[in-house]
Amino acid sequence: MNFAFWRTLAVTTVTDPASAARQIMAMEFPREVLWLALALAVVLNTTIQAAINVVFPPVDGMLPGVGTGLGAYAAIVGGGLILTIISLHRVGRWMGGQGTFNEVMALMVWMQFLRVVVQAASFVLLLTVPILSALLALAAALLGLYIFLHFIDQAHRLGSIWRAAGVLIVSVFAIAFVLFVLLSLAGAPITGSAAYV
Repeated sequence: MNFAFWRTLAVTTVTDPASAARQIMAMEFPREVLWLALALAVVLNTTIQAAINVVFPPVDGMLPGVGTGLGAYAAIVGGGLILTIISLHRVGRWMGGQGTFNEVMALMVWMQFLRVVVQAASFVLLLTVPILSALLALAAALLGLYIFLHFIDQAHRLGSIWRAAGVLIVSVFAIAFVLFVLLSLAGAPITGSAAYV
């Protein structure tokens, strides 16, 4: 699998995401390879974010490009991706889907690599033509949702984009609930609670 193969797969992901999803699942990547790919995607994402922070330092001083800020950023990106994979797999199966954990993980990791490419392109445009960077971000968000729904549909053999949307919506609520519980256990303040103290 050379660069030309991955470039073609990326184009297919945009033009025919259902077909791209089937191709990715047919590769049957071992779990160990998927975890390594996930880690690499997170590292690449964090590296680009570091470059952005160096050129455009955040106003609040967070994520300055080095140090604990980027470590926290990588943890959030990686943890969020893992939580999303688990949620999509569990919720999809609960709603009648047939996707395996490896299949869902392979598709989500591939989407993360595409996100890295878009992030890098946005950074270049931010340095040259900022308005195009904003337009690219908007287009990528809309197209990403379209691809995301097709990937969920193909992973769980749902046969309907609307059922895939249902899986996504329930997964979002499931993730929100898990984060709420974790923050509560960690002792983080819950919005609105201060007024009653």
